[in-house]
Order: sequence, then C-alpha cells, then structure tokens
Amino acid sequence: MQESKHSVTFVWRNSLTMIGGVGMVLVLLFMVGFLIVDMVAAQQNPYIGVFTFLVFPVLAVVFAAVAILGILRSRRHIKRILGNGGAYHYYPHIDFTNPRHRRFLAIAAGGLAMIVPMIGVLSYQGYHYTDSNQFCGAVCHTVMQPQYVAYQQSPHAHVGCAECHIGSGASWYVKSKLSGIRQVFAVALETYPRPIPPAIQELRPATETCRQCHWPAKFFGDQLVSIDHFASDETNTHSRVRMLLKTGGSDPSTGPPSGIHWHMALGFSIEYVASDKHLQDISWVKMTDRNTGKEAVYRSDGLKSSDPMPPGTHRTIDCMDCHNRPTHIFRSPDRSVDAALNVHTSLQTLPFAKRELVAALSRPYASKDKGLSEITNTLPAFYEREHQEIWRKRKADVDQLVKVARDLYSTAFFPEMNVSWRTYPDNIGHKIFPGCFRCHDGLHKDDRGVTIPHDCGTCHEFLQPADHDGADVKLVGIGGFKHPIELEGSHATLRCDRCHTGGPSPQPTCAGCHSTVAEFRNGSLSAFKRFGIQADPMADKVDCKDCHDLSKPRTLEVMNEKCMDCHSDEQEKYDGMLATWHTESRQMLAKDISRNPEGKDILDLLKKAGPYHNMTASRKIMSSLAPAKNESQ
Repeated sequence: MQESKHSVTFVWRNSLTMIGGVGMVLVLLFMVGFLIVDMVAAQQNPYIGVFTFLVFPVLAVVFAAVAILGILRSRRHIKRILGNGGAYHYYPHIDFTNPRHRRFLAIAAGGLAMIVPMIGVLSYQGYHYTDSNQFCGAVCHTVMQPQYVAYQQSPHAHVGCAECHIGSGASWYVKSKLSGIRQVFAVALETYPRPIPPAIQELRPATETCRQCHWPAKFFGDQLVSIDHFASDETNTHSRVRMLLKTGGSDPSTGPPSGIHWHMALGFSIEYVASDKHLQDISWVKMTDRNTGKEAVYRSDGLKSSDPMPPGTHRTIDCMDCHNRPTHIFRSPDRSVDAALNVHTSLQTLPFAKRELVAALSRPYASKDKGLSEITNTLPAFYEREHQEIWRKRKADVDQLVKVARDLYSTAFFPEMNVSWRTYPDNIGHKIFPGCFRCHDGLHKDDRGVTIPHDCGTCHEFLQPADHDGADVKLVGIGGFKHPIELEGSHATLRCDRCHTGGPSPQPTCAGCHSTVAEFRNGSLSAFKRFGIQADPMADKVDCKDCHDLSKPRTLEVMNEKCMDCHSDEQEKYDGMLATWHTESRQMLAKDISRNPEGKDILDLLKKAGPYHNMTASRKIMSSLAPAKNESQ
C-alpha cells in the first residue's frame, strides 16, 4: 500500500475493492440498459427479464461482496505492516470545509438517491416476474414447453400460472420458490423427468384457488351439451350427440344436492385411496355425512369396510380430482380432428380426411421436427396415390389439410418430453381414460352389497328424435345412449375407454379389436413367424360368431353347444373336443420355459391370442419353447 504525502493510508485503494466497485457500476448500468430495452421493445423477451431481474442483481451482490472483502484484506495488511503507530485511516476522512469533499458528498448522495429506488423497483418487479406466465412457461423452454403451449390454448389462458400454482400468501410463495430452486438444478443438470409429473399432489386446496372464481354451491340444473363427430369412413360421416348433462349443485335454496356436483355438496365429504401416482386405480371410497356423521365405505378389493385402508395416496375429493386437466389439456387426435373438421367445412368432403388425419397424428415420431416433416409428406402422398382426381382438382384443400395437421401436432405433441394425449389422464368423462368409472364401475360395494351408482342416466340423458304421427313438428325424446354399433353380451359392459382410445378407430368387426387373435388364427402374427406356424385349418371357414354366442356366458359348455350346431351328425367325434383342448392348453402353458430367454413374452402373447384359436400352431410354439426333455416337468 502507498501512503500519501500526508502519511494517510486509504484501505479501499486495492485491486479487489476496485474490481468490485467497477463491476458493481457496470452491472447497474447493464440493469438500466436491459430495463430500458424491455420497456421499449415491441415484444417482450423472457430472457431479458431473467437477466434484468435475476442474474444482474445476483452479480451486483457478488461484486459488492468482493469490494468489502478487499477492504477487509487491506485493513489487515496495513495493520500488520504499520502496527498501532502508523499514520493511516480505515475510513474516509471527510472535511466539510474542503470544497472537493463537499462535491464528492453531493455526487454520492445524488447517486444513492437514484440507486436505492432503482433497486427497490427492480426487486419488486423481480418478485412479480418470477410469478409471470413468461417465467413459468418460456424460460425453461424445452422442459415446460408442453405445459405452456397447452395453457395458451386452454379455457384458462387468461388466468396467471401463479394464481393456481401458488395463490396468495407469503408461505406458498416461499414454498414455490424453494421448490423452484430444486427445479433449476434439475434443469441445469438435465435430471428432470420426461414427462414432467402432474402437479395435483403439490397444488394448494381447490377451495383457495378454483373456488375463488367457481362457486359449486351455486351450480344447479342441467346443461345442454352438443358433440360433433366425424366417422373414419370415406365420406367422413357427420353425426351429432346431444345430451343433458346433470351438473346439479348443492344450494339449499334451489333444491337438494343433486347431479354431478353432488360430489362437492357442502354437507358431505368423500375420500378415496389410489394405488398409482396418476390416481387412476381406486379401490377404496368413503362417504361421510357431515350432519349426521353417518359413513359408508365402498371397496372393489373384496374386503370389508372395517378392514384397514389399502396402501396408496389418500385424498379428500375436491374440484381437481375430476377437473384435473382444466388448463394443460392435450387433446387426442380423434377429438382435435373432429373440432378441426367442424371448423373447416371444405375439408369434410375430402375422402378419408378424418381417418388419415388421425392416423398421421397418432404415429410416434422421434422429434417434433421429424413429426412435422412426416405429416407434411404423408398426407399429400396419400391423395396423390389413392385419389388422383382429388389431388389434381383440390390441391389447395389438401394443403389446408396439411396445415391443420401441422397446427394440431404442434400444440399437442412434444416427443422431446414424451408428451402426447396419452401422457396425462383426463378424469372428465369416461372416454380415452376411465374418468368417472374409476369409482362408478359397478365393482365398488359396501358391506351390504350396494354399489356406487353406475347407470348412464345418473349423470346424463340423451336427446333422440321422436316420432309424432306425421305431424309437421320436430320433437325430441329423452332416453339412453344408442351406440352406433350394436353391443352384445360382455361388449355392452365394457368401459368406453377400452375402445375409444383417442387414436385411430378400430374397425367395427371382431378383428378390429381382437387383431392379435385374428392374426394368430391366420398364421400371420409377426412375433410367431420364426416358429413357422400356419393358418388354422378352419380360419377361412368358421367365423367368430360361429363359436361365440355373445348373448350367453363365455364358457366351454356354451361354445361346445355352438360346435354341435354344425357337427350334430358327428357328435361322437366332436362333442367335448373343446374340453380336451382346454386340458391340453393348460398343460402346455404350465411347462417350464425358464431356459428360453424369450419364453415369457411369447407365452404371454400366446395366452392373449388364445391357444384354442390355432391349436396346431400352439403345439408347435410350445414344443419349441419347452423341448421334449422338459415336458415331464
């Protein structure tokens, strides 16, 4: 350190303090510059906000710490050299009679008067910026892009992210920011899950968020819902389903608790236990009357109400248990294409527009760019190859179809994050996902054997055209839903989501849903090709309905009766044949195949295909998996 001619030593005259001071000044200048850019720019850039409100304030603190560290080091160094008798000053010596000192103080006071309010404003803006939609969705672009894009297309696009995910109050703000620190590290280290898990477990109660705008106690009556649907046939056949949705409510002034919103009735509490992270597998439900204390427990695991609750996530129902995707909605190809065709009426007359659009959107692609490229090439190629007249005369409509497909894909499919319509279950309704049928499946019973209601009329009634003896009036009747394909036997009790997957519609034939069985019968199942199997001898002679009577239980006795309908003159030869096959199949499937590395997968597929459907092939496959020397086992 150098002394002045007056033997005065200034501790701030050192390299660390100078670097810290200069750095702090530069950072503050950058903050002002970025703030001005952000204010005058035509479109806000989220990254400018990150630097202005987050990065630069942190750097300012770091440089200030460096400057202070330099002063402390300098003081220690001077004291070690000069001891207690040296002529030096730890702090600035201010002489108000000195004009230079007065000018310096005036400049410092003016700068301080500018900097302090600026820091206050920037801190305040930083607080709000970290709650902004841009910060939530656009900063971590790849990670949150699916959620942010879906949010922008949703009915809640005008509601800020923080209003639902954080809400008001300092405690939830602090909690969210602490969680955010963990997420920042996960993004920086690329350890975040793909896809991002749903946030229902982390959200604050719906009473503090949803109910600030939606007041379930005041919902009542029925809602008219109209759904447009286009078939996957050549003419994209249009149909419309109209129904009265029994929304209901729980306002005593309008009537007793009723309808779907009865679940949120103020006088009742409903709890459940789900065994999976997506809250889809529910085996225990409890209803409590708050007024009387009466309880009813419904279980699908066969245990009594007094038995312990099953392991899993225990929740009390609120809005989010049914409306679990109110904002981040990833619509299925089937639903989104129906909506698009309803808007773009000219595309409804393009042959197979619905089928080809859904198929193009449903295929898995390695990346978004790859998907967009494939869609752009696949759809025109189909019309150029299969419908040349359409291709020549209506190329503009085909181009419009491609544009629609690209738009739908861009807003609902994100391969980099493994996000599509299949990723997050949507509990509203019961198509694509179980939804209502998680509890209303007819399997949840109390100790008396009473089930949770599962009749369609519990929640909705359908409007059907009604005859009126030739009178020139249009009437509708209220009744049950008429499925476009007649469902018999066990098919009539299938959950809707078993067939309505949101992707390509299955053909309305047995093989349309049971493709594995059909291919096994025809000897064309690719997984079994290496075994050299052939088609069942009766594959082209016997139809599914020749053996299966859907109006009766699927038992060996019933199927044996169907066999005798054709083989009545050969009863001695064929009567009981299925029972013999049944015994043989059980013996084959019980063989030890542990030495075959592929054995389990092949065995599972054979069980799914049904050994009876091609017994010759089943014997050949099992003899390959379990050689004769192991048959005794």
